[in-house]
Amino acid sequence: MNKSSYLFLAVILSLGSMILAQERPFPVFKGPYLGQTPPGSIPEKFAPGFISIFGYDFVPTFSPALDEVFWGHRPTEEGSDNKLYYSRMVNGRWEKPVLAPFSSGAMEYEAQLAVDGKTLYFTRDGDLYLSRKTETGWSEARVLDPPVTKGMCPAVAANGNLYFTAARNKVYGIFCSRFADGSYQEPEIAIRMAAHSWIAPDESFMVFDKYIFNNGVQTSKLYVSFRRSDETWGDPIDLGRDVNVNGTELIAKISPDGKYLFFQRKVDGDTDIYWVDAKIVHDLK
Repeated sequence: MNKSSYLFLAVILSLGSMILAQERPFPVFKGPYLGQTPPGSIPEKFAPGFISIFGYDFVPTFSPALDEVFWGHRPTEEGSDNKLYYSRMVNGRWEKPVLAPFSSGAMEYEAQLAVDGKTLYFTRDGDLYLSRKTETGWSEARVLDPPVTKGMCPAVAANGNLYFTAARNKVYGIFCSRFADGSYQEPEIAIRMAAHSWIAPDESFMVFDKYIFNNGVQTSKLYVSFRRSDETWGDPIDLGRDVNVNGTELIAKISPDGKYLFFQRKVDGDTDIYWVDAKIVHDLK
């Protein structure tokens, strides 16, 4: 076989592989939480091949009915090509993930559904945005009005109070903007030097992460803080060695039914999503 014949054969094989890849059906994921076996007290990787894929995965947020999910992803940890993805469960089976309906092509990440599942908050290029669910689908996103335009990782309590990470007036941490008279009030610092909060619907506790330096190396751990009777926040409590394994744990969220804690962890250069029984959080109170 001459050189041109080898080249022709290589092209045919390559085209054949592409066609087979296009025709390969998407794997079946059925039921609540993508049909994954619920974890116990030891975290397990969540939904390999769907949510946890190679690259940098952001923690998912599920609808109250557990039939819609948004999450973020970028191809590499070092990159900034963050995109939000969306899937819904139809007749018990989850559809193949697609870009979020309101995707703009900009850097978008850290999605969080409101308690009622009708509003999705997320970050776009350093600003806080929202999209509302309508009869025809999810609306075009709009930026939040001042004084809560700038920030990241939004989380909203049942009463509408907004928690987010920001640096304001030379103070870095998790801020809270109370929702009153139909608008957000001037944000106040809730927990200093912390980030990526998830707030309980009744604001009784908050999970978040904090960066620390160990021998010159930056690491991160997950914590919980419980709200005191005087409405201040208690000292951060480490979520424990079963969760904080290697200092790469970030961005925790608790499922809408309160049963599971989701978070990021990097293993062998790949950042995936893990989940664990949320009892480990409640037992720390």
